[in-house]
Amino acid sequence: MGARPDDLAEGGAVSDPSDWPVLVTGAGGFVGGHVARELARAGHPVRGLTRRPPPVEPGDPPIDWRLGDLRDPATRSAALAGVRAVVHAASWVSLGPDSLQQAEATNVEATRALLTDCAAAGVERFVYTSTLHTLAAGTADAPADEETPWNLQGVDSPYARTKRAAERWVLQDWGRMECLVLCPGMVIGPRDVRPTSTRLLLAMARAPLALIPNGGIPIVDAFVLARAHRLALSTGEPGRRYAVVGPYVSYPDLARLVAQVAGRPQWVLTLPDGAERPLARLLGWAGRRSRWLQTHAAPAIVAGAFLRLHVRGDRANAAFGLVHPPPLVSISAALADAKRSGRAPWLRLRERPEPG
Repeated sequence: MGARPDDLAEGGAVSDPSDWPVLVTGAGGFVGGHVARELARAGHPVRGLTRRPPPVEPGDPPIDWRLGDLRDPATRSAALAGVRAVVHAASWVSLGPDSLQQAEATNVEATRALLTDCAAAGVERFVYTSTLHTLAAGTADAPADEETPWNLQGVDSPYARTKRAAERWVLQDWGRMECLVLCPGMVIGPRDVRPTSTRLLLAMARAPLALIPNGGIPIVDAFVLARAHRLALSTGEPGRRYAVVGPYVSYPDLARLVAQVAGRPQWVLTLPDGAERPLARLLGWAGRRSRWLQTHAAPAIVAGAFLRLHVRGDRANAAFGLVHPPPLVSISAALADAKRSGRAPWLRLRERPEPG
């Protein structure tokens, strides 16, 4: 296929995707921030769209920060000016209820509007950051993959439903714009600003005793996920989904790994599967009296704690050449950053994590 006129850089050389200007939505967040910094360090001119000023640290690469709401047409138009590719990492994230209907507006309507604007602006590649909750759960012996029929009805939520709907929009035919989807596991690493997964690690590190359901999930190191996004701009196959996952870790084992780093929890007890329904009923009753429990102990969250979400990432590993570090490495980095940043000054981290 011949080069388009606007593919020609100065001197007549064909522009390579590795130096395209890229817009990253949600660049002030955990995943979007890692993606934006990875792209900038690799030489991409990066424009980061975020709703509020992001935390910037010494040594961060230069990023053209733009403040605004993705749902605003003028914000989208200004952010897209001159970019060749878009990584759409912005999202409304919660497994709890959505009383304000934010999931539909942010995850579906804003994504559809962004896709339309990208196609009109001549964007050539669109990478969408989704979730494992749009895939399926397999077993330890036969993990699910990107083609396994969805079977997560028991943990469905406004978040999962709207992410599935957004994926359908992304994977439609957008003419010359190539689109693909990355579905990451539980992302663990430093610079978790909200925090998201680090909140769970910190809760475990506070507890002398942890009573934990025997569910589990594949985790993925934040730096590995950022690299996958960068490589998806040039090597991913349009129209496909990629599960970006490292090793599967049960939640009790996750607590034991946290203990190797932080000294707590000292005791980890596993809740049997038979406890799921009684626990859901108890928390449902208590949730009628507590708004906090309605959000943090919603039925999908309780069910998810018992779910063994076995998914394999062979497709992404092969396409992007991913090598996943041991989970302890990612956990250590996340907790060390939480202490260093002042988000968890009470942590007492071991210099060398003790083996389990």
